[in-house]
Amino acid sequence: MKLIIAIVNNDDSAVVSSSLTTTGFYTTKLSTTGGFLQTGNTTLLIGAQDDEVEKVITVIKDHSSTRIKE
Repeated sequence: MKLIIAIVNNDDSAVVSSSLTTTGFYTTKLSTTGGFLQTGNTTLLIGAQDDEVEKVITVIKDHSSTRIKE
């Protein structure tokens, strides 16, 4: 069993969390603030079997986006 710690933007957190739950994974959400960009983030703690780690990572990538701050 693996513990996956994923830090996602607040704008993506509801969709990512919902998608993980729909896919059969349980998540714990923690509100966090980034030290570098000072933006609101959500840290997701996800437990997964060893062979399901790639599936979790794919769900996170499919439902979150990269942001650029200028």
